Amino acid sequence: MSILNLRWGKKKPAPVPVPPPVVNGVIRVTDERDGDIPNRGYSDRSQALREADGSILAFAGNADGLTRFFRVRPDGTILRLGALIGYTGTGEGWYFNSHGDVYLCDGPRLRRVNPITGTDVVVLDISATHPGCDIWQAHSSGDGLTHSATVRTISDTGSYPKIGTVIQCASGRMFYAATGTLDESQLTADGSYIIIKETDDQGRLYNRIVSCLGGGDGYRLDPGEAIGHSDCGPDFIVGEDSQIGACVRFDPRTRERRSLFSTWNLGHLSVRAGKCLRSDAEQLSLVALDGSGITALAAHGMRSDGTYDTQVFGNLSPDGTVAAWVSNLYGRNDLFVVSVP
Repeated sequence: MSILNLRWGKKKPAPVPVPPPVVNGVIRVTDERDGDIPNRGYSDRSQALREADGSILAFAGNADGLTRFFRVRPDGTILRLGALIGYTGTGEGWYFNSHGDVYLCDGPRLRRVNPITGTDVVVLDISATHPGCDIWQAHSSGDGLTHSATVRTISDTGSYPKIGTVIQCASGRMFYAATGTLDESQLTADGSYIIIKETDDQGRLYNRIVSCLGGGDGYRLDPGEAIGHSDCGPDFIVGEDSQIGACVRFDPRTRERRSLFSTWNLGHLSVRAGKCLRSDAEQLSLVALDGSGITALAAHGMRSDGTYDTQVFGNLSPDGTVAAWVSNLYGRNDLFVVSVP
Protein backbone atom coordinates (compact mmCIF):
# COMPACT_ATOMS: atom_id res chain seq x y z
CA MET A 1 0.00 0.00 0.00
CA SER A 2 1.37 3.44 -0.92
CA ILE A 3 2.20 6.17 1.63
CA LEU A 4 -0.67 8.22 0.20
CA ASN A 5 -3.13 5.40 0.80
CA LEU A 6 -1.80 4.88 4.34
CA ARG A 7 -2.09 8.59 5.11
CA TRP A 8 -5.66 8.92 4.01
CA GLY A 9 -6.78 5.46 5.09
CA LYS A 10 -7.64 4.41 1.55
CA LYS A 11 -7.71 0.77 0.55
CA LYS A 12 -6.72 -0.74 -2.71
CA PRO A 13 -9.77 -1.37 -4.88
CA ALA A 14 -10.96 -4.95 -4.74
CA PRO A 15 -10.03 -6.94 -7.83
CA VAL A 16 -12.83 -7.34 -10.32
CA PRO A 17 -13.75 -11.05 -10.50
CA VAL A 18 -13.09 -12.57 -13.88
CA PRO A 19 -15.88 -14.88 -15.03
CA PRO A 20 -14.71 -18.36 -16.02
CA PRO A 21 -14.43 -19.03 -19.74
CA VAL A 22 -17.31 -20.86 -21.38
CA VAL A 23 -17.58 -23.20 -24.31
CA ASN A 24 -19.42 -21.57 -27.19
CA GLY A 25 -21.69 -23.40 -29.58
CA VAL A 26 -23.32 -26.82 -29.43
CA ILE A 27 -20.96 -29.55 -28.26
CA ARG A 28 -21.43 -33.21 -29.14
CA VAL A 29 -20.27 -34.93 -25.95
CA THR A 30 -20.62 -38.63 -26.86
CA ASP A 31 -19.98 -40.65 -30.00
CA GLU A 32 -19.55 -44.26 -31.15
CA ARG A 33 -16.84 -44.86 -28.54
CA ASP A 34 -19.40 -44.44 -25.75
CA GLY A 35 -21.75 -47.27 -26.65
CA ASP A 36 -25.56 -47.19 -26.68
CA ILE A 37 -26.91 -43.98 -25.09
CA PRO A 38 -30.63 -44.30 -24.24
CA ASN A 39 -32.74 -41.15 -24.26
CA ARG A 40 -33.52 -41.15 -20.54
CA GLY A 41 -33.12 -37.52 -19.50
CA TYR A 42 -35.97 -35.50 -18.04
CA SER A 43 -36.50 -31.81 -18.72
CA ASP A 44 -37.22 -31.11 -15.04
CA ARG A 45 -33.95 -32.68 -13.78
CA SER A 46 -30.47 -31.28 -14.38
CA GLN A 47 -28.17 -33.53 -16.40
CA ALA A 48 -25.25 -31.08 -16.52
CA LEU A 49 -23.39 -28.80 -14.13
CA ARG A 50 -21.21 -25.73 -14.62
CA GLU A 51 -17.95 -26.10 -12.67
CA ALA A 52 -15.92 -23.29 -11.11
CA ASP A 53 -13.37 -23.17 -13.94
CA GLY A 54 -16.08 -22.95 -16.60
CA SER A 55 -15.99 -26.64 -17.51
CA ILE A 56 -19.23 -28.59 -17.93
CA LEU A 57 -19.73 -31.82 -16.01
CA ALA A 58 -22.48 -33.99 -17.51
CA PHE A 59 -23.72 -37.55 -17.41
CA ALA A 60 -25.46 -39.89 -19.82
CA GLY A 61 -27.02 -43.26 -19.21
CA ASN A 62 -25.74 -46.34 -21.02
CA ALA A 63 -27.49 -49.50 -22.13
CA ASP A 64 -24.96 -51.55 -20.16
CA GLY A 65 -26.40 -50.11 -16.92
CA LEU A 66 -23.45 -47.90 -15.96
CA THR A 67 -24.05 -44.17 -16.26
CA ARG A 68 -21.03 -42.36 -17.72
CA PHE A 69 -19.71 -38.93 -16.74
CA PHE A 70 -18.00 -36.44 -19.03
CA ARG A 71 -16.16 -33.15 -18.54
CA VAL A 72 -16.20 -30.58 -21.33
CA ARG A 73 -13.35 -28.13 -20.80
CA PRO A 74 -13.60 -24.47 -21.82
CA ASP A 75 -11.47 -25.20 -24.90
CA GLY A 76 -13.96 -27.86 -26.00
CA THR A 77 -11.81 -30.85 -24.99
CA ILE A 78 -13.93 -33.73 -23.75
CA LEU A 79 -12.71 -35.96 -20.93
CA ARG A 80 -14.36 -39.33 -20.52
CA LEU A 81 -14.47 -39.84 -16.77
CA GLY A 82 -16.21 -43.21 -16.80
CA ALA A 83 -18.84 -44.57 -14.42
CA LEU A 84 -18.07 -42.46 -11.35
CA ILE A 85 -21.16 -43.68 -9.47
CA GLY A 86 -21.54 -47.41 -8.92
CA TYR A 87 -25.34 -47.61 -8.84
CA THR A 88 -26.74 -49.33 -11.89
CA GLY A 89 -29.46 -48.19 -14.25
CA THR A 90 -29.65 -45.87 -17.23
CA GLY A 91 -29.37 -42.63 -15.26
CA GLU A 92 -33.11 -42.11 -15.63
CA GLY A 93 -34.36 -39.78 -12.90
CA TRP A 94 -30.85 -38.78 -11.77
CA TYR A 95 -30.22 -35.06 -11.27
CA PHE A 96 -27.50 -32.63 -10.20
CA ASN A 97 -27.82 -30.10 -7.41
CA SER A 98 -25.87 -26.83 -7.37
CA HIS A 99 -23.06 -28.36 -5.27
CA GLY A 100 -22.19 -31.06 -7.78
CA ASP A 101 -24.01 -33.89 -6.01
CA VAL A 102 -26.25 -36.29 -7.91
CA TYR A 103 -29.60 -37.43 -6.51
CA LEU A 104 -30.68 -40.92 -7.53
CA CYS A 105 -33.37 -43.42 -6.55
CA ASP A 106 -32.06 -46.67 -5.10
CA GLY A 107 -35.01 -48.95 -4.31
CA PRO A 108 -36.83 -47.41 -1.31
CA ARG A 109 -34.11 -44.77 -0.80
CA LEU A 110 -33.22 -41.42 -2.34
CA ARG A 111 -29.46 -40.94 -2.26
CA ARG A 112 -27.27 -37.87 -2.67
CA VAL A 113 -23.94 -38.97 -4.14
CA ASN A 114 -20.98 -36.84 -5.12
CA PRO A 115 -19.35 -38.32 -8.24
CA ILE A 116 -16.00 -36.68 -7.49
CA THR A 117 -15.57 -37.21 -3.73
CA GLY A 118 -17.67 -40.37 -3.44
CA THR A 119 -19.76 -38.98 -0.56
CA ASP A 120 -22.99 -41.00 -0.33
CA VAL A 121 -25.89 -39.89 1.90
CA VAL A 122 -29.43 -41.28 2.18
CA VAL A 123 -31.84 -38.33 2.30
CA LEU A 124 -35.15 -40.24 2.11
CA ASP A 125 -35.94 -43.83 3.08
CA ILE A 126 -39.43 -45.35 2.96
CA SER A 127 -38.42 -48.95 3.72
CA ALA A 128 -39.92 -48.86 7.22
CA THR A 129 -43.19 -47.11 6.32
CA HIS A 130 -43.78 -48.76 2.93
CA PRO A 131 -42.24 -52.25 2.88
CA GLY A 132 -42.35 -53.86 -0.53
CA CYS A 133 -42.23 -50.47 -2.28
CA ASP A 134 -39.68 -48.33 -4.04
CA ILE A 135 -39.53 -44.65 -4.98
CA TRP A 136 -39.42 -43.06 -8.40
CA GLN A 137 -39.51 -39.61 -10.04
CA ALA A 138 -37.88 -37.84 -7.12
CA HIS A 139 -37.43 -34.08 -6.74
CA SER A 140 -35.48 -32.00 -4.23
CA SER A 141 -35.59 -28.37 -3.16
CA GLY A 142 -32.65 -26.11 -3.91
CA ASP A 143 -31.47 -26.14 -0.29
CA GLY A 144 -31.63 -29.94 -0.13
CA LEU A 145 -34.03 -29.98 2.83
CA THR A 146 -37.25 -31.01 1.10
CA HIS A 147 -37.71 -34.08 -1.09
CA SER A 148 -40.61 -35.75 -2.86
CA ALA A 149 -41.06 -38.96 -4.82
CA THR A 150 -43.63 -41.32 -6.30
CA VAL A 151 -44.14 -44.49 -4.23
CA ARG A 152 -44.58 -47.70 -6.22
CA THR A 153 -45.44 -51.25 -5.20
CA ILE A 154 -42.75 -53.67 -6.37
CA SER A 155 -44.25 -56.31 -8.64
CA ASP A 156 -42.87 -59.51 -10.17
CA THR A 157 -44.82 -58.91 -13.35
CA GLY A 158 -45.61 -55.78 -15.34
CA SER A 159 -45.01 -52.18 -14.33
CA TYR A 160 -44.92 -51.17 -10.68
CA PRO A 161 -48.28 -49.64 -9.60
CA LYS A 162 -47.95 -46.02 -8.42
CA ILE A 163 -49.73 -45.85 -5.08
CA GLY A 164 -48.99 -42.30 -3.91
CA THR A 165 -46.60 -39.45 -3.28
CA VAL A 166 -44.24 -39.03 -0.34
CA ILE A 167 -42.96 -35.63 0.82
CA GLN A 168 -40.22 -35.09 3.38
CA CYS A 169 -39.66 -31.60 4.69
CA ALA A 170 -38.87 -29.61 7.84
CA SER A 171 -42.34 -30.24 9.27
CA GLY A 172 -42.01 -34.01 8.90
CA ARG A 173 -43.09 -36.60 6.36
CA MET A 174 -46.40 -36.70 4.50
CA PHE A 175 -47.90 -39.34 2.24
CA TYR A 176 -50.69 -38.69 -0.25
CA ALA A 177 -52.35 -41.83 -1.57
CA ALA A 178 -53.29 -41.72 -5.23
CA THR A 179 -56.92 -40.72 -5.78
CA GLY A 180 -56.83 -41.45 -9.51
CA THR A 181 -54.21 -42.81 -11.89
CA LEU A 182 -51.03 -41.17 -10.64
CA ASP A 183 -48.73 -39.74 -13.29
CA GLU A 184 -46.05 -37.78 -11.43
CA SER A 185 -45.42 -34.92 -9.02
CA GLN A 186 -43.13 -31.89 -9.00
CA LEU A 187 -41.72 -29.80 -6.16
CA THR A 188 -41.14 -26.04 -6.26
CA ALA A 189 -37.46 -25.19 -5.85
CA ASP A 190 -38.03 -23.47 -2.50
CA GLY A 191 -39.71 -26.61 -1.19
CA SER A 192 -42.96 -24.82 -0.42
CA TYR A 193 -45.45 -26.55 -2.75
CA ILE A 194 -45.89 -29.80 -4.62
CA ILE A 195 -48.11 -30.39 -7.65
CA ILE A 196 -49.46 -33.95 -7.96
CA LYS A 197 -50.74 -34.93 -11.42
CA GLU A 198 -53.38 -37.63 -11.76
CA THR A 199 -56.09 -38.65 -14.22
CA ASP A 200 -59.67 -39.61 -13.41
CA ASP A 201 -61.60 -42.65 -14.66
CA GLN A 202 -62.32 -40.81 -17.89
CA GLY A 203 -58.63 -40.18 -18.52
CA ARG A 204 -58.89 -36.46 -17.74
CA LEU A 205 -55.95 -34.76 -16.05
CA TYR A 206 -56.35 -33.01 -12.71
CA ASN A 207 -53.87 -31.62 -10.18
CA ARG A 208 -53.60 -31.57 -6.43
CA ILE A 209 -51.61 -28.63 -5.03
CA VAL A 210 -50.30 -29.19 -1.51
CA SER A 211 -48.33 -26.91 0.80
CA CYS A 212 -45.26 -28.76 2.05
CA LEU A 213 -45.26 -26.60 5.17
CA GLY A 214 -48.98 -26.50 5.89
CA GLY A 215 -49.84 -30.06 4.89
CA GLY A 216 -53.53 -30.89 4.75
CA ASP A 217 -55.40 -31.80 1.61
CA GLY A 218 -54.38 -28.71 -0.33
CA TYR A 219 -56.64 -27.83 -3.23
CA ARG A 220 -57.54 -29.33 -6.58
CA LEU A 221 -57.29 -28.04 -10.12
CA ASP A 222 -60.04 -29.91 -11.96
CA PRO A 223 -59.96 -31.04 -15.60
CA GLY A 224 -60.19 -27.89 -17.64
CA GLU A 225 -57.86 -25.95 -15.35
CA ALA A 226 -55.16 -28.55 -14.62
CA ILE A 227 -51.54 -27.98 -15.67
CA GLY A 228 -49.96 -30.59 -17.96
CA HIS A 229 -46.28 -30.72 -18.97
CA SER A 230 -44.48 -28.43 -16.53
CA ASP A 231 -41.50 -27.57 -14.38
CA CYS A 232 -41.21 -25.47 -11.23
CA GLY A 233 -39.36 -22.30 -10.34
CA PRO A 234 -38.64 -21.28 -6.75
CA ASP A 235 -42.28 -20.50 -5.93
CA PHE A 236 -44.18 -20.93 -9.20
CA ILE A 237 -45.07 -23.52 -11.82
CA VAL A 238 -44.62 -23.10 -15.58
CA GLY A 239 -46.65 -25.48 -17.67
CA GLU A 240 -49.19 -26.31 -20.32
CA ASP A 241 -52.80 -25.15 -20.20
CA SER A 242 -54.34 -27.23 -22.97
CA GLN A 243 -57.76 -25.61 -22.54
CA ILE A 244 -56.62 -22.20 -23.71
CA GLY A 245 -53.66 -23.37 -25.82
CA ALA A 246 -50.94 -21.62 -23.86
CA CYS A 247 -47.88 -22.00 -21.70
CA VAL A 248 -48.72 -20.39 -18.36
CA ARG A 249 -46.97 -19.29 -15.20
CA PHE A 250 -49.00 -20.38 -12.19
CA ASP A 251 -48.66 -19.10 -8.61
CA PRO A 252 -49.68 -21.92 -6.22
CA ARG A 253 -50.31 -19.44 -3.40
CA THR A 254 -52.64 -17.01 -5.15
CA ARG A 255 -53.69 -19.32 -8.01
CA GLU A 256 -52.91 -16.48 -10.42
CA ARG A 257 -52.32 -17.72 -13.96
CA ARG A 258 -50.38 -15.67 -16.51
CA SER A 259 -50.06 -16.69 -20.17
CA LEU A 260 -46.46 -16.65 -21.43
CA PHE A 261 -47.10 -17.68 -25.05
CA SER A 262 -49.71 -19.44 -27.17
CA THR A 263 -49.22 -23.08 -28.13
CA TRP A 264 -51.15 -26.28 -28.72
CA ASN A 265 -47.98 -28.38 -28.75
CA LEU A 266 -45.84 -27.24 -25.84
CA GLY A 267 -43.13 -29.89 -25.78
CA HIS A 268 -41.05 -29.97 -22.58
CA LEU A 269 -39.92 -27.26 -20.15
CA SER A 270 -36.97 -26.78 -17.81
CA VAL A 271 -36.91 -23.94 -15.26
CA ARG A 272 -33.72 -23.03 -13.40
CA ALA A 273 -32.16 -19.84 -12.00
CA GLY A 274 -34.76 -17.50 -13.48
CA LYS A 275 -34.57 -19.07 -16.94
CA CYS A 276 -37.00 -21.29 -18.80
CA LEU A 277 -35.91 -23.67 -21.58
CA ARG A 278 -38.45 -25.08 -24.02
CA SER A 279 -37.81 -28.18 -26.16
CA ASP A 280 -40.23 -28.47 -29.07
CA ALA A 281 -40.19 -30.55 -32.23
CA GLU A 282 -37.59 -28.34 -33.91
CA GLN A 283 -35.37 -26.54 -31.45
CA LEU A 284 -34.46 -25.41 -27.95
CA SER A 285 -35.68 -21.94 -27.01
CA LEU A 286 -35.54 -19.62 -24.01
CA VAL A 287 -38.90 -18.44 -22.72
CA ALA A 288 -39.06 -15.10 -20.90
CA LEU A 289 -40.82 -15.70 -17.59
CA ASP A 290 -42.40 -12.23 -17.74
CA GLY A 291 -44.20 -13.16 -20.96
CA SER A 292 -42.12 -10.86 -23.16
CA GLY A 293 -41.19 -13.47 -25.76
CA ILE A 294 -39.25 -16.54 -26.88
CA THR A 295 -35.65 -16.62 -28.17
CA ALA A 296 -34.20 -19.49 -30.19
CA LEU A 297 -31.18 -21.11 -28.51
CA ALA A 298 -30.16 -24.08 -30.67
CA ALA A 299 -31.49 -26.62 -33.16
CA HIS A 300 -31.46 -30.05 -31.50
CA GLY A 301 -31.52 -32.13 -34.68
CA MET A 302 -33.66 -34.95 -33.26
CA ARG A 303 -35.43 -36.93 -35.96
CA SER A 304 -38.58 -38.17 -34.29
CA ASP A 305 -40.69 -41.17 -35.23
CA GLY A 306 -43.47 -39.93 -32.97
CA THR A 307 -42.50 -42.09 -29.99
CA TYR A 308 -41.67 -40.82 -26.52
CA ASP A 309 -38.03 -41.93 -26.83
CA THR A 310 -37.49 -39.62 -29.81
CA GLN A 311 -38.70 -36.51 -28.01
CA VAL A 312 -36.14 -34.00 -26.76
CA PHE A 313 -35.94 -33.40 -23.02
CA GLY A 314 -33.64 -30.37 -22.88
CA ASN A 315 -32.72 -29.54 -19.29
CA LEU A 316 -30.92 -26.65 -17.63
CA SER A 317 -28.05 -26.89 -15.15
CA PRO A 318 -28.86 -25.71 -11.60
CA ASP A 319 -27.39 -22.27 -12.34
CA GLY A 320 -29.12 -22.00 -15.72
CA THR A 321 -25.88 -21.62 -17.72
CA VAL A 322 -25.87 -24.99 -19.51
CA ALA A 323 -28.50 -26.90 -21.48
CA ALA A 324 -28.12 -30.66 -22.04
CA TRP A 325 -30.15 -33.06 -24.18
CA VAL A 326 -29.97 -36.31 -26.17
CA SER A 327 -30.44 -36.28 -29.95
CA ASN A 328 -30.07 -38.77 -32.82
CA LEU A 329 -28.66 -36.06 -35.10
CA TYR A 330 -25.81 -38.32 -36.22
CA GLY A 331 -27.89 -41.47 -36.61
CA ARG A 332 -27.46 -42.62 -33.00
CA ASN A 333 -28.38 -41.19 -29.62
CA ASP A 334 -25.74 -38.81 -28.28
CA LEU A 335 -25.49 -36.32 -25.45
CA PHE A 336 -25.17 -32.65 -26.41
CA VAL A 337 -24.58 -29.50 -24.36
CA VAL A 338 -24.61 -25.80 -25.08
CA SER A 339 -23.86 -22.73 -22.96
CA VAL A 340 -26.91 -20.61 -22.16
CA PRO A 341 -26.56 -16.80 -22.14
